[in-house]
Amino acid sequence: MNCPTKPSDDAQATIDQSNFMDQKTIFANTDAVILAGGQATRMGGCNKLLQSFDGQCRQLDRLREKLKPQVQKLWINSHRDSEIYQAIDADLGIFSDVEKGFHGPMMGMHSAWLYSQRDWILFVPCDLFYIPDQLLEKFAEQIATDQSQICYAEIDGQALYPLCLMHRSVSEHLAQSLAQEQRSLFRLFKSLKFSVLKLTNDSAQPHSINAWAELKTLGKLEKPTA
Repeated sequence: MNCPTKPSDDAQATIDQSNFMDQKTIFANTDAVILAGGQATRMGGCNKLLQSFDGQCRQLDRLREKLKPQVQKLWINSHRDSEIYQAIDADLGIFSDVEKGFHGPMMGMHSAWLYSQRDWILFVPCDLFYIPDQLLEKFAEQIATDQSQICYAEIDGQALYPLCLMHRSVSEHLAQSLAQEQRSLFRLFKSLKFSVLKLTNDSAQPHSINAWAELKTLGKLEKPTA
């Protein structure tokens, strides 16, 4: 697989320690990307961002409300419905994967670095229903403490690798993994300097919506409409 990359002065993507000074530095240099490039096969191929899983608010609106105030720019990685997203919020950045097809979240992450100009990206899966308050602050604090390149979330002991704060130095490693057709975020993260943000979901709601059956916990017994 031929994955385009931006020119780099260091093929090994060495960390610039000046970008790890403090949380304020991270706040000023972070975009957020909603990863919505999948097929949603377990949910009949619906666009999860346009669903109202709780019967009240569209998933995209829930994510926008929580994420947009925390970052410099909010992006959506998606292969469809860009016109609808723009109609909802003209400030949203929208891009598709640089390789056609469905190659998983790693391809979305790789593609994001070709668009965002920031040093950090907060990646969030589109089906995340449990959205902690001050999510960027929590990630940034962990990153600053551990001086790590990447921090992924663990919710109630379950690793959720696509929910993470990532430094630009990881972008070269993403490209290399994809070129070798290695798409495991677990393997990639473990090979780098990483940290883990441990979160607790105190509600009875699932942290993510991956199947229609999970809507029962939200009091929704039928499939939402598009």
